[in-house]
Amino acid sequence: MILPECAWNQAPVDLVLASNEVHIWHVSLEQPHSTVQQLSDTLSVDERVRAERYHFARDRQHFILARGLLRKILGSYMNVEPKLLEFCLGLYGKPALAYPSGSCVPYFNLSHSHGLALYAFTRDCEVGIDLEYIRPIEEAEQIAERYFSLQARNALRNLVPDELYKQFFIYWTRMEAYLKARGDGLAGLSDEHEITDAKKSSMKWSIQSYVPSSGYVATVAIQEQDIRNVYYKWKL
Repeated sequence: MILPECAWNQAPVDLVLASNEVHIWHVSLEQPHSTVQQLSDTLSVDERVRAERYHFARDRQHFILARGLLRKILGSYMNVEPKLLEFCLGLYGKPALAYPSGSCVPYFNLSHSHGLALYAFTRDCEVGIDLEYIRPIEEAEQIAERYFSLQARNALRNLVPDELYKQFFIYWTRMEAYLKARGDGLAGLSDEHEITDAKKSSMKWSIQSYVPSSGYVATVAIQEQDIRNVYYKWKL
């Protein structure tokens, strides 16, 4: 499976999220300490407590950046101060706004891996996004056997290691993005492991995989087919 590469754009000053668009944001989690501190000030008490549970400073900073930037971008769409936003979690941990209000209340999802974060925002439909850094994984075949469709398992057979890992993470992100959009965990998988393109779903799903940056793969799953991807890169 050959994936398209993204062309990232600079975000406009006034963000407008149209009903036929999904906005996908590319964010580096390697930022100066001043940015970490600035975004930390927007977090809730609970988020700060969660950040302090990380043993390593790098992981703690990545959590602060990922959550703080989610608040900053959401606040820009909603014209709300980032620190005033409150979140809740679904049954399987998908974040949502606890008290949505305003003319634009986006659906959203986020994923981060190896110092990179991706965010997806839609106006009128559920969305899920998953990002993975391509790396060797010893249990790839066992995981595929347990969770992937027969079509995906067959596609992985007889591949050389580098190509195997890349294709494995393509299929993994497709599965995860779809489940995150639905709000399910891995418990949402059927016994037949049928996840590919959500063809058996009664809803219309768009599942698109792409290369967000060299060495990574990502997939966005949207509860709508007639929708346009808009790519933004966050910068200081």
